[in-house]
Amino acid sequence: MTEDERDRGILSRADRAYLRGEADHASVQSERNARGRIRERIYHALLDFEVLVEHLSERDRELVTEKRLGDIDGTEAFDALVSGVAFLYRATKDTDLEFETVLNEAVNLAEVNDDRVATVDLDLTFQSLTAEQLRHKLERGEDLSLTEVAYLHESDEVGLDELARYFRDAEEETPAVDDGRIQSKVTNF
Repeated sequence: MTEDERDRGILSRADRAYLRGEADHASVQSERNARGRIRERIYHALLDFEVLVEHLSERDRELVTEKRLGDIDGTEAFDALVSGVAFLYRATKDTDLEFETVLNEAVNLAEVNDDRVATVDLDLTFQSLTAEQLRHKLERGEDLSLTEVAYLHESDEVGLDELARYFRDAEEETPAVDDGRIQSKVTNF
């Protein structure tokens, strides 16, 4: 199913097109109204998760995850779940809550139905990304993570021809690459 065929979720088809930069609004006011509607739906969707966790039957959840997500391409399902967690991670960072605390409580809330608790240890180590640093990794023939590839793809400091050479070389060494959303975006240029 293509993005245009997909039914409305939190976002309508028009919202998705607008956020991807594929559509414009007729006036500044209509753009403000659209952005306001999107923010309201996101807010209410976040509040709805409590209802889903507490009241959606296990069977209904499994039908969504096993049937619906199971029926789409593996990378598409993976990317959807990763993006959901990434959005929640960013949203948590925008508050005064610690992500590890939120993650710990979330995992335990999910596990309580199986009569168990979990200990969550999250070890985050941050490294800054620069195009020059990643270019040196390319020149040394080192592997890049999907995050690093996406960073270079968005960077104006490394040309697409330079990235194309990297992928061509990597493809010769390992022809079967299980690519996800980010990698497929940068390899389709």
